[in-house]
Amino acid sequence: MMANSYTNPWVSFCISTYKRPTLLNTQLLLLLDQTNKDFEIVVSDNDPESSARKVVEEIGDSRVKYFHNEDNLGMIRSFNKSIERANTEFIVMVTDDDPVDKDFLYNFRGIIDKYPQYSLYGGFVRENKPENFLEIIQKEFFLTEILDPLKTSSLLWSSCILRRSAVLQIGKIPDFGSPHLADHALLVLAGSVQGGVIVNKMYSNMTQHAGNFSKFNFEYYTKGCKGFHDVLTEFVSQTAKDNKKEEVIVRHLGKWFISNIFNLKRYYYKLNDTDMFAQVNKCGSEIISFPFMRTFKPKYHFKQIVFFIKAKLGFLK
Repeated sequence: MMANSYTNPWVSFCISTYKRPTLLNTQLLLLLDQTNKDFEIVVSDNDPESSARKVVEEIGDSRVKYFHNEDNLGMIRSFNKSIERANTEFIVMVTDDDPVDKDFLYNFRGIIDKYPQYSLYGGFVRENKPENFLEIIQKEFFLTEILDPLKTSSLLWSSCILRRSAVLQIGKIPDFGSPHLADHALLVLAGSVQGGVIVNKMYSNMTQHAGNFSKFNFEYYTKGCKGFHDVLTEFVSQTAKDNKKEEVIVRHLGKWFISNIFNLKRYYYKLNDTDMFAQVNKCGSEIISFPFMRTFKPKYHFKQIVFFIKAKLGFLK
């Protein structure tokens, strides 16, 4: 492929990857098809054997910048390295397997030019708002608006453009020992720096496949739940105590927990993998035992009963 002539990127797609060259290749080709071409892609390769290097070299586009981590840094530290290596005013955090709408940058470039002072520009699913509805959320209200599942039902970091200086100001992606919910924490903290401009539309989606990190390593769910709670409640406590914000943090965790744990249960039940199913149950019990999660015990146990009734009746096959 011929090298391109784009020399003044305004935004960087920041990627961390580990031994998934086929997925990475597909993702890079999709990103390079953006209708706005003035961007760079920063690939942070966590594989000691440099499996991503060949992918980048074969694509041969000068906008794709390859960086090799000598050691496996783990997902969050590797993503943070990609933020450090970016050379643009704005960044987009993307995994190597979640596709992004090809008009994403084009649409938001115009929004940023019109509203230049904010730290986050994103596509979310906002409840009771018209499709493509644009709204400005000031920094003091960002946490409650974005985390409350009654107001925002879907959020994904690859559907957001972040001001890099704001991300650096908050210390980059919070590293509480788990990638789960670290993305949500990043969005809330970054948006709370200077506020955000939100469009009621998702510009990315999560791809489901057997290699999804979320289908394994259940201890990271436990760490993620507690870590997210601790980081966000500490953030709230740095200003005036706000019980409403703390309630929203817990409500967000409740939706995340119930949704993910029963998706895992269904997945392993259909596979008839009794060992993994038992591990999911253990994970659920550990999370629901956290003091701040106890309010969800009745709902969790009720859904357990419904789940086993459906299983017994053959509705989960």
